[in-house]
Amino acid sequence: MAVTVRDAATDDAATVVRLVHQFEREGGKTTAKLTVADVLAQGFGERPRFRVLLAEDAGRTLGYAMFYPSFDSEHAARGLYLQDLFVVPEARGRGVGRALMAGVARACQADGGCYLFWNALETNHVARAFYRRLGAREEEVVTLSLQPDALRRLAAKA
Repeated sequence: MAVTVRDAATDDAATVVRLVHQFEREGGKTTAKLTVADVLAQGFGERPRFRVLLAEDAGRTLGYAMFYPSFDSEHAARGLYLQDLFVVPEARGRGVGRALMAGVARACQADGGCYLFWNALETNHVARAFYRRLGAREEEVVTLSLQPDALRRLAAKA
């Protein structure tokens, strides 16, 4: 397999959406809301909010990595937050995930960053083992979130 990794282009928006929805379904979620219009509006243009790398072999898309800029006060430096990493099931174990992670690491360094940060489900032992093989360390962190309704309520408070 000759995996290549490249930046997604506007023509890839439907592919990105398809992969994101597949990733969400595999994770047991059925609420993926991402649309082609979202990818085009938020991932491209004057101020893109995220980037996507696509892994391919012979023109077939095998996976993606979605990430965006971050800043960490501990490092006092820029880095990247990896939102998603997904490899289609039939391509797993063939170096596709490693190629995508290497692409994200290169993108981080090219932007002057010095770290990557991401979350993995505690129950996703396969992914966690993969990340450890890359040199990642697990940290004792609890991820918290304010979902849309709670965010609106909090923002409305004086």
